[in-house]
Amino acid sequence: MPPNLTLKPREFVMALSSAAIGGFIGTMLRDLLLKLEHLPSPTNLVSWPQEIPWALLAINFVGVFFATRLLRGHLRHHDPNDRTRVLVITGFFGGLTSYSALFVDFAAIWHVSPFGCLLVAVGAILSGVLAGWLGLRSVST
Repeated sequence: MPPNLTLKPREFVMALSSAAIGGFIGTMLRDLLLKLEHLPSPTNLVSWPQEIPWALLAINFVGVFFATRLLRGHLRHHDPNDRTRVLVITGFFGGLTSYSALFVDFAAIWHVSPFGCLLVAVGAILSGVLAGWLGLRSVST
């Protein structure tokens, strides 16, 4: 079945609502998980490894892995505008993962160590590629 590229107004509103609901849930979960990571530091001395957003990197890795796995598995033959796919992939995993939030953290690392910032940025990109690859490999075709 070819993908449905044109949506009727009602279908568009349903798809938009699904993405918004999924995005709200994913973003709230990410926010909650990130708040668990930000505990007060016992010292004022800052080194760039202390600025690495480990929780966000882990969230992005897990999110990319499961989104890839679902798109290769259960949601493989779903229309891109299917409400389940929009709710889960576009909404939930789009809200849960946040590569844009990494750039805010990169700025904090950059002020301490430009080299450390570049190292973390390359690591974040490579971990996303690795997560996608593992997600693809984990589903039997």
